[in-house]
Amino acid sequence: MPTNILEFPIRHIENNLVFAHDNTVWAYYRIEGFSYDFLDFDDKVKPFQHQLSYLSNNGHDLHFVIDPTPKNISGVVNQTIKEMERMDYSLKENGKHFMEQVNQHLNKQRSLNESGEYIHYLGVQLDPSKNRYLSPNMGNTLLYQLKNFLDGLRSPVYRAVGLNPYDIPLEVIEAYQKQAESLITNMANGFSSMIKSVTTEELIYLAEKTYSVSPTNQDVTYRQAFASGDKVEGVDSNNIHHGAIRPKENAFIDLQNANIDEVGPKTLLLSKIRNNEIEELYTQYLVCNDMNDVSSHPGFEWLYHVQSRMPFPVTISIRAHHQPNRLVQKKLSNARLEYKDQRKEAAKGQDSIDQSVVESEQGAVQMENYFKQTGQPGYSCSFVFKVVAKDKRTLQTRVEQLTDELSRFGVSIVSPYGEQLNLLMETIPGSKQFNNDFPMYVSPTILAGMMFGATTNIGDNRGFYIGYTRQFQKPVFIKPDLAAKAYENVNNVFDSISVMVAGMTGKGKSLFMNLFVYLAALTGSQGLIIDPKGDRKNWTKGLPYIPEEYISVWQMGTNANDAGSLDPFRTSTDLEEGKDICMDILTHLTNVDINDDAYAILSEAIEHVAKQEDPCIGAVITYLENLYNAANLNAARINAIDKLKGMLETLRRNQLAKLLFGEVGQQYKVLQPDVPVQVLMVQNLNLPSKTTKKLRPQHKISEAIMISLTAFTKQYMFNQDRMRHKFILQDEASSIEQSAVGSELMDFIVRMGRFYNTTLIKGSQNASDHGQDVANMGMKFSFGLRKTEEAQEMLNYLNLPQTQENIDVLKNLGRGDALFQDIFGRSAVIHINPVFRDLLDAFDSSTATEEEKQRELMQTS
Repeated sequence: MPTNILEFPIRHIENNLVFAHDNTVWAYYRIEGFSYDFLDFDDKVKPFQHQLSYLSNNGHDLHFVIDPTPKNISGVVNQTIKEMERMDYSLKENGKHFMEQVNQHLNKQRSLNESGEYIHYLGVQLDPSKNRYLSPNMGNTLLYQLKNFLDGLRSPVYRAVGLNPYDIPLEVIEAYQKQAESLITNMANGFSSMIKSVTTEELIYLAEKTYSVSPTNQDVTYRQAFASGDKVEGVDSNNIHHGAIRPKENAFIDLQNANIDEVGPKTLLLSKIRNNEIEELYTQYLVCNDMNDVSSHPGFEWLYHVQSRMPFPVTISIRAHHQPNRLVQKKLSNARLEYKDQRKEAAKGQDSIDQSVVESEQGAVQMENYFKQTGQPGYSCSFVFKVVAKDKRTLQTRVEQLTDELSRFGVSIVSPYGEQLNLLMETIPGSKQFNNDFPMYVSPTILAGMMFGATTNIGDNRGFYIGYTRQFQKPVFIKPDLAAKAYENVNNVFDSISVMVAGMTGKGKSLFMNLFVYLAALTGSQGLIIDPKGDRKNWTKGLPYIPEEYISVWQMGTNANDAGSLDPFRTSTDLEEGKDICMDILTHLTNVDINDDAYAILSEAIEHVAKQEDPCIGAVITYLENLYNAANLNAARINAIDKLKGMLETLRRNQLAKLLFGEVGQQYKVLQPDVPVQVLMVQNLNLPSKTTKKLRPQHKISEAIMISLTAFTKQYMFNQDRMRHKFILQDEASSIEQSAVGSELMDFIVRMGRFYNTTLIKGSQNASDHGQDVANMGMKFSFGLRKTEEAQEMLNYLNLPQTQENIDVLKNLGRGDALFQDIFGRSAVIHINPVFRDLLDAFDSSTATEEEKQRELMQTS
């Protein structure tokens, strides 16, 4: 039988307010959610306590909605393409074509996978006087009713000409909106996450999904500019104009555009015509008919378990009606008296009472004592679960699987006979409770323990695609500069746009960093890559969708014109910074300590050279030579100058050091600011490892070059367009962190990156290589780590407990897997996915040839 459209419960929607036909008003909020998987025992207690406090002090009827929302891949990609179209950059058309290819590929995969994100919504009935259960004091109840009646008579609706009794005065809407806004702070504290009011489009989308015939809701889209009422005006006897909203009678008919047949007492068949074909979906609603009265936490997170373990989508609606503590005690007392009467009647007949009655009586006594001691309210709840499938057999299998999983937590569910249509209506926002046969009377501890708001969602849900979650393969999108935008509706925890990447060799760290800068360049960013290992030599031939003319690969040291390009006076942003870096490099190269005479001599030389027209290290050496030949110098000073001059002259002849030692009047190469991707590589760079005990001159020169290159990146950050997002990939960052000046430079780029719209991608093999600026990093990616100490350090960076389970996760990550923490503080294991094979080949840093790979594949097959 088809559903009656007149049963639709919503009368009008205004922003996040739902005005229902039963005269109740609900405000709905979106709970952004918090990570739960990686918390230890103590940390899992904290969100429980916060929710318990909120539910204990709440005075409103509530509606919990857990909605499985498949990732709107096309929506995310199309939004990114729109943002790309607003920018002016050379790779725009290439980037748009690439994003369209990604969209097609991901949507093809999506059709094979029903899993998606679970979005948590909380509805609050705004007027507590309309709660389903009120104070047992009848006098108070009558006063409430009289007050509401008199308030209604004083309403302008009853006094203004031109307004109807069903119109909603604007001043009433405004009052409800203020009340709704006042609830957000307590809600955010209670659910340990950001809270935002839902939009009218979201509420319409939620309601319309009830009538969807697709397991992934592909037949439902957001209705932009939806309006369920018209603005009208009336004039009262004092000639005062009153505005109101007049709900449209047929506003919600289109939402119910589906035929609903009861194909059995426990099953609905929804159907509609799409693309000239009939699509059908079998649906079954189940309710909770039994639940443990007492639960321990952690261990009772059945709601979180459903969304994190079920391989198919489950929609959950929980209506929790607030019951004052006095009412709960009165009900329990009445129940205890009924059990007492049963005992008396049994005694009269010289019969024994049933054991179930004894247990129920004991439970009533126990609960009455609990509510007396705690003073907490109670909640009368209706738990409704929705399971869908394309055929009856799959539907039955899923229902059985859900039933079995919930039974592990002491939660029993059944499908009521002949109640499917009523349960369908109950799940709609703003509706009333139809499930009156299986009320669950619970304490706030039971509701808090189910872990509403705990989420497995990850990423920005905008930008470009980087991979999928290891669990259920949910697509992950990130937008590198999102944290710098300061959007009011984003509510990010971390404001930095810098990215930390750690992981041992061979786990996919380089692949991810290459993919990040590649996708950033295609979507409108431009950047600089510092490549000390020369892994990106092949980029001179271009990359897929990025022709070679848009990539500048500068292999420093291969051309005589490169000499002097990395002189610290030429790579620094200003003269003062140039002097500091020059001093740090020269003292490092010559093993000069601040207590040595040579230190003061070097400082004097650098200060003198800095005043010249073309300051450089070559001029410093010339100054030392002139100083050595000067008269009236004591022996100690002459020896110090001679030693300095000799060491620098020796280093000056080194092929690699020629990059650092600039000469006066020299023609040197500079960065190309108009190229989208620039790669800086240094030929024959030899960086020391952490196990290197004694540094050789080649090690020191290599480290000095890396410090100068970092100063180069700072100059790049300053001189480019601030409005355009930039990225700087600093590979092998550990070599820079070992120097005080290098560490300060990296820290500056991280801290000021948000202001200059520049993302520093800081890559290193170990977690401990990242220094003290981790607190200022935004997104963090940890690939496989070898040592337990490194895993513990990384967990400390992520603010996650150092449990053995978490340590094992980091140590056992497969190739391409990473523990990712987004700018919202959520963590999950994801797999990096370049999507296309040619990208994987372009970014592969292994030494195996294609022939060797094929030969190995044949041997293992």
